[in-house]
Amino acid sequence: SLKKQGPSVSEVQIGEAGTSAWSVGAMDPNTAIAFFFDMAKTQQGVAPPKQAYVQFVTQYQHASGRKRLRVSTFSHRYSHDKMELSAGFDQEATAVLMARYAVWKTESSDQADVLKWLDKMLIQVVTEFAEFRKDDVSSFRLASQFSI
Repeated sequence: SLKKQGPSVSEVQIGEAGTSAWSVGAMDPNTAIAFFFDMAKTQQGVAPPKQAYVQFVTQYQHASGRKRLRVSTFSHRYSHDKMELSAGFDQEATAVLMARYAVWKTESSDQADVLKWLDKMLIQVVTEFAEFRKDDVSSFRLASQFSI
């Protein structure tokens, strides 16, 4: 972390957080870095944005010795529609990110607390996206996007 503060830096810390700039000593084609985006609560009466744009600026030195600059931009549409959210859900990526985050949490938390946290997160997803009747286990249905 280069500890670069700004209005786009969340107060919620996950991993190497509290910044909008990082320095990575070395990367190769197998390097994987995850970014979690925290949606700030909007003031009452203020509509949240419908679209957001994120831009990554990567500067590195190529094996030839020349410095290179790569800029990657992507957009993300916000939605509260459950069908739209579930259609774009990537269960494999989510499983990997949650596993990596849980491993990171075990470095500073009790393993039992991490398991409770994972249970809580899973229950939140299931409560939001599953169809079921209370006290009827056989009624439980989860869309295929949520069942690895």
